[in-house]
Amino acid sequence: MKRLRLSVLAVLAGGALHLPAHASSEAQDRAAGQLVEQIHMGESIYRDDLIQDAVRRLYRIAPEHPEGLAAELRLAVQRGRMDQAQALLARLKAAAPESDAYRQGEALLRLSSGPAAETLTRARLYSAAGRVDEARKAYDEVFQGVYPTADLALEYWQLRAREAGGRPAAVQALTALLRAYPRHAGLLSALAGHSFNDGDPERGLEYLRRLARQPAQRETAANREYEYLSTLPTGAESVAALRSFIERYPDLAVAGRARDRLSHQAALLADPAWRGGREALRLVEQGAGAAAVARLRTALQAYPDDAELHGALGLAYLRMGDRTRALQQFELAKNKEDRVDNASRWVSLIESTRYWLLLQNASAAAERADWATAQRLYEQAHRQDPADIFALIGLGDAALAFGRREAARDYFLRAFKAAPADESTVRALGRYLAGEPPERALALLDRMPAAQQPRLAGLRRDARLALLEERAARAMARSDWTQAADALAQAQQLNMDDPWLSYRLATALRSGGRGPEALAAYERHLRLHAAAAPSRYAHALLLESADRLQDARDSLARIPRAAWSPEMQDLDQRLAARQRILHADALYQAGKPREAIAFLESQSPTPAIRLQLAAWYLEQGDSDKAMAGYMAILREDPDNTDARLGRLETMAARGQTAELRRIMDAGVPALAPDDANGRRRLAALWGAAGDPDRQRRELDAAVADAKGPQPWLLRDYARATAPARPQAALQLYERAMREGALLPVEAAAGDRAAFTRATRERPGDDWLALSIRRDAEALYQRENPTLTLSHDTGLRRDGTPGLSRLNANTTILQLDHPVAGGKGYLRADHVRMNAGAFDTNEAGLVDERFGTCIFEGRDGQGELQALPACASGFRQKASGTSFAVGWQGERLSFDLGRTPQGFAVTNWTGGVTYKGDLKQLGWSLTASRRPMSNSLLSFAGARDPRTGITWGGVMATGASLGLSWDQGGADGVWADLSHHRLTGKNVADNHRTRLMAGYYRRLINQPDESLSVGVNVMHWRYQKDLGEYTLGHGGYYSPQRYSSISLPVSYARRRGDWSFLLEGSVSRSVSRSSGSNYYPLPGLLAGPLGELGRMGVTPGGFLAANEIAASKGSGFGYTLRGMAERRLSNHWVVGAGFDLQHGQDYTPSRVMLYLRYTFEPWQGNLKLAPAGLAPYADFK
Repeated sequence: MKRLRLSVLAVLAGGALHLPAHASSEAQDRAAGQLVEQIHMGESIYRDDLIQDAVRRLYRIAPEHPEGLAAELRLAVQRGRMDQAQALLARLKAAAPESDAYRQGEALLRLSSGPAAETLTRARLYSAAGRVDEARKAYDEVFQGVYPTADLALEYWQLRAREAGGRPAAVQALTALLRAYPRHAGLLSALAGHSFNDGDPERGLEYLRRLARQPAQRETAANREYEYLSTLPTGAESVAALRSFIERYPDLAVAGRARDRLSHQAALLADPAWRGGREALRLVEQGAGAAAVARLRTALQAYPDDAELHGALGLAYLRMGDRTRALQQFELAKNKEDRVDNASRWVSLIESTRYWLLLQNASAAAERADWATAQRLYEQAHRQDPADIFALIGLGDAALAFGRREAARDYFLRAFKAAPADESTVRALGRYLAGEPPERALALLDRMPAAQQPRLAGLRRDARLALLEERAARAMARSDWTQAADALAQAQQLNMDDPWLSYRLATALRSGGRGPEALAAYERHLRLHAAAAPSRYAHALLLESADRLQDARDSLARIPRAAWSPEMQDLDQRLAARQRILHADALYQAGKPREAIAFLESQSPTPAIRLQLAAWYLEQGDSDKAMAGYMAILREDPDNTDARLGRLETMAARGQTAELRRIMDAGVPALAPDDANGRRRLAALWGAAGDPDRQRRELDAAVADAKGPQPWLLRDYARATAPARPQAALQLYERAMREGALLPVEAAAGDRAAFTRATRERPGDDWLALSIRRDAEALYQRENPTLTLSHDTGLRRDGTPGLSRLNANTTILQLDHPVAGGKGYLRADHVRMNAGAFDTNEAGLVDERFGTCIFEGRDGQGELQALPACASGFRQKASGTSFAVGWQGERLSFDLGRTPQGFAVTNWTGGVTYKGDLKQLGWSLTASRRPMSNSLLSFAGARDPRTGITWGGVMATGASLGLSWDQGGADGVWADLSHHRLTGKNVADNHRTRLMAGYYRRLINQPDESLSVGVNVMHWRYQKDLGEYTLGHGGYYSPQRYSSISLPVSYARRRGDWSFLLEGSVSRSVSRSSGSNYYPLPGLLAGPLGELGRMGVTPGGFLAANEIAASKGSGFGYTLRGMAERRLSNHWVVGAGFDLQHGQDYTPSRVMLYLRYTFEPWQGNLKLAPAGLAPYADFK
């Protein structure tokens, strides 16, 4: 049996001898590694016996093992056996000269004495003094990257952890060292502290629990854990942690403090006031500081010394923007804080709050433009924190406010260089550059370092955009829309995201007459931002400006209603209102003002509709309604500029000039420089208030500030300029035509033919185009000297030869010339009148009722006695030339002249007329003295063949009032009321009163064609019927009562160089006169009456024989009149006309021919109703 056992052992031994060599080596390495770990463990817990035992066992496996030699060396140095240590280092060098163990041993011996030891001592002193950088330098000098012991490595990495940003590397190194020395108390304690500081308390507690497993370190670990638990806020978590702590360390003194803290926290948790404070702290942490303030104040009443509550209240105030009260609470928190580690938190908050409070107060001062205070506060903030950029930016803003641009630039550049990645510094630099000319801004950016250029790309783009916008603005100011559009197109390429830039580009293109391109340009932006609300809003505005109202609303509708801004809602309401207003305006312009106003009155009363209604009320002459409308708007919106101007316009229309001037002198509505229409209206109000100089100044400034085409403004400017500088006004009208696209683009400046041609009205003209054309035409015609030669022939064949039969020829030469803002004229009328030869009786004598040619009476026996008739051989004719001068203005006109020299009777003649408006009613008042040109007798006068007395030459002296109502629509009404005293040489005085009125309706009312029908009524009254041709009568038609009604029709047309008028009417009239006498002035008859008296004729017999019986008559009549004009050239026009009348016993006719020469070219419209010159005798 013994042999068998020996055999087995032999076999096993033999087998063992044949095991692989690498398997044996791996086992030895593992054993050696475990023993090295035991060495490190002994060193960690400072057990020399464990170290020596592990070294002995290590030598059995691996004699002269480097780690064993190194451990013995460390023990020798620790015990001060330097000779032994030197010997061990020699053996270590021989065993492993390239090993870490040798390098660490060598370093340890070097550090044990000599200069290295002194340097190490100095490093430790630096570290203790807080001079971390110097300590680090000294440590690196002595260690040179080799740390001989775990304690020295711990010492070095703890210093490194104190460097700025050095803790992560230090923790990493210490964690690696802990793997080699897993029970090293210093390492565990250091890593626990770092874990707590890094916000990883679980890891820190784990390190402390590992430390507590070492009996010698148990109390140290417990105390450190209690320090951490003391920092936990009171709550369920802290209570559970304290209970666990007490259970693990019941025998330690620190457990008593933990029990006391646990009791205190339990009491707090049971206190509602304390719980309310904790809830408030939670709200503050969640950002709901405002909601926590009341709870914090309540909690502080119960716990006034709780630093955390004071600090939380400070944070709540801070988040509410109340830095002043926040600072007070932070200072209380600092004073009441009993934990040193927390005190630094309050100090930091105090410093930060003070700094930001300075900035806040400085910013508030800047907002109220108190830049001196702002600068002082920014300087204080900068002294408190010189490295912070916000004080530098504030100082730069203050410098900008004081105009110290160079100082501002330096501050902003310092801020930018300190924090180039901060957008605040970039924006600040942008504020400075925004005030620089774009070229200078770009030059400054070019000088900035290349590395900073990417940050400045936005500013460079902004400067480039500003340069292009500046070029565009200069081009717009001179109405160079091509250059403006080119610059804005380049700007759009740089910034396709700005809808308003693209809007300005479109506006410039449209102003330059490139409407389709305008929309295409904006749509380049819109394609990229089709869903963006601002882009759609600007697109709608652009479409609105092109009067595409429905398209504008459709574009706006692409934005969800919920995303509409108030401006978008206003725009949609405005567009809808404009659509309704356009519909109403179409009615209004079609001559249906009542329907237009009724339609708008039925709509929702938006401001635009109410303003339009008020304007129409004013135009219709209802100033009370207009004023009520404007005042209603002003009660809701006192700053509504249109309503304020409308109120003033209503006062002007009422003639309240003094009140208007008083209000305007006190203050007028503030208008934006580019509000061309508002400034135009304001200028007109200054004119209405009697201050034309202020009116012109306002218009001067408005035109200078105008952006884009402003034909309306230019029209008003031309109107105001015309009285003093008519030629300048014509230039303004030409400019208005160009900006209103009424003048061909190719027309050269100053081309009078093209300009006058552009005054012709077009069928599609709106009210503004019509106004500009008509105003320009009127002023040009007024300022265009004109010479007219006219010949007028009037015939009446149905009258009695020598009496009422008449052939009158008038040749007129008239020169019109601009004078004093109107048109003055000189004229000469050469008149030739021929009534023909009298019929004679069988004896060859004239026995017509002319003068005293028939002079008879009854004697006492009733027999008729008569003087001989007049001898024949004379004709009734007269000729002469009259001269007159006159002037016509907008409202006032007058003339003065004489009846033709060469007539038997001549008189001064003339008249003055003033025109005005009363709401919608036009009126004119005329005072005149005019000849009665009905017959040769009434106009020229005659000589009685028997007595030689001259009589006739009747003049009508009196006044007339004309009224008219015509709003340019289909209907019109006119009326005329006059009263005159009729006097003549040796003619009985008479009085005449006439009342005439009419209504007309335009069936065709086009610029170049008109057709109207109507009805006219007349009623005349003469005091006496003096229509006979006997001595003392006047020879003019003068029934004592005359009434008529007529139905006129008128058609006029013009085309190119032709214009004609055709008129006709039918009438019905009635007249009557009471009886009278052939000789109303007996005083003229002394000679003939004496002869009759000698023949036995008594006065009564004379009167009885010369009575005129009462008469009455009625009848139908018609008239037909035609006129035509033909333009021969730029200067010459020829015209002709006829006038035929037919009534009972009255059939006059008339023809005329005239030639007109204008000194300046005229290619404008010929008059739609052409008219030659009226003879001076026919003036009203």
